[in-house]
Amino acid sequence: MDELTGTLVFLFLLVGIILNLLVIATVLKKKNRKVKDVLIISLACAMISEICFGFVWEGYGRYIDDTSLELCKMAGFGSAFSAFVSILHLIAMALERYISIVHPLKAYQHFENHMLAMYMVVPAWVIGLAWALFPFFGWGVYLREEVHTYRCSAIGFIKPSNSQSYSYGLLIFFFFLPSIIIIYLCVRVQMELIKTRKNTAEKFQGATMMVADSKKCEKQHFVLVCFIIITYFLTWTPYALSACWYTFFDSKPDHVVSYSAIFAKSGLVTNPIIYVFFYREFRETLITKVFKRKAPSPSNPSTSVEMKTRSTTNN
Repeated sequence: MDELTGTLVFLFLLVGIILNLLVIATVLKKKNRKVKDVLIISLACAMISEICFGFVWEGYGRYIDDTSLELCKMAGFGSAFSAFVSILHLIAMALERYISIVHPLKAYQHFENHMLAMYMVVPAWVIGLAWALFPFFGWGVYLREEVHTYRCSAIGFIKPSNSQSYSYGLLIFFFFLPSIIIIYLCVRVQMELIKTRKNTAEKFQGATMMVADSKKCEKQHFVLVCFIIITYFLTWTPYALSACWYTFFDSKPDHVVSYSAIFAKSGLVTNPIIYVFFYREFRETLITKVFKRKAPSPSNPSTSVEMKTRSTTNN
């Protein structure tokens, strides 16, 4: 089993580096960057920081020397810090999409200035850093896992109340609350797209192409929402279940905690795929600017829907 987990982690590492570097290179090639582009770059940087400050030191402890507790804690800090920052970025990206679709006029006025994203990016990094540093100052603790002793986890299953309260804080502020916010924003966007399609069908009864584009965009967003919710819960639910199990049953689910890290590391691959490659504008930039090929020219349903949403709002 350890060989299988080692292989999976190596694959996540390799594919994660390639995808996230590709994301950064592609977005930097864009001429007119928007708020979403800055969030995408920052999220990719968070993923790469997890590789540099979490994966590398964890790999050193696993294959070379696992005697240093300080090194184990630093690897745990690197993974936790990047994970916290990534979760906050996912909330910011869900909020950006919500404002762009549900309040398009506000998005048109403000989101063209990509520096506005700093109001979301900077707090995400600062808050993530603060929560990752708390265990070094007495609130919480980085402990060696019982099964994989070369790895340290921020989810501490020990009796002191400060460690338990830290674990509960992580459970609330980095799992349940983000889950509620992301699901709410995604559902609101989906409802707005359904409303836009109905308004389009009523206003342009003879324009079957516009109605079809609106319906196609609605369907694409529904698929995107499903992927977002499924992968988010797949990535972070094992850790949450571990904390809940210890809370209600007062026992340490050692194997669940150890193998939860594999699911958490899958975010290195799923995040760039879901939050970037689903966007048509990014795919076009990747093809034309990075791979130097001619981009396909299909209709852009998402853009047309946003324009229709703006006109509906004006009316």
